[in-house]
Amino acid sequence: ENTLVLFTSDNGPARGLSAGPLRGRKGSAYEGGHREPTIAWWPDKVPAGTQSDALTSMMDLLPTMVGLAGGQVPTDRKLDGRDIWPILAGEPGAKTPHDVFYYYRGLRMQAVRSGPWKLHLAKGQLYNLDTDIGERKDVAAANPQVVQRLRDLVDQMKVDLGVAGVGPGCRKLGRVAKPRPLIGHD
Repeated sequence: ENTLVLFTSDNGPARGLSAGPLRGRKGSAYEGGHREPTIAWWPDKVPAGTQSDALTSMMDLLPTMVGLAGGQVPTDRKLDGRDIWPILAGEPGAKTPHDVFYYYRGLRMQAVRSGPWKLHLAKGQLYNLDTDIGERKDVAAANPQVVQRLRDLVDQMKVDLGVAGVGPGCRKLGRVAKPRPLIGHD
């Protein structure tokens, strides 16, 4: 009654495995490298049979769990995750909390998404994920205004996380002095 169970992953399949209709696999900025099913179970909290295709991320779990536990996320630093409880709870009309989503591999931005539009930076390919979940038909030439809007979003990120390297707003890694396991191996 007081346990939320989540089953998910942080990336798509490894080499040799299928991502179904999705293009790409683990390490790729294509949907096959990122889009993962998530199953949430919590009696009387998560309605059975509900589903959502809203964009969420593993980084959303921290603020979501803190909120469910009655806590407050830190306000002295920037968190990239958002509370996705309305989506998990099956609230009618619940939408992604991400107006923009950036796809990074290491310190290099690979793609940017806003709404159904996703721009791959290396080749300038644009896809509408509402009509082409497999990212097969590049529609950049027919949508120059969308390409420009997404490129403007990329430019805005240069002063935050950066696009090809550490940007001035890069979140510092946490450090623990003299780290020790919670349970000793002996």
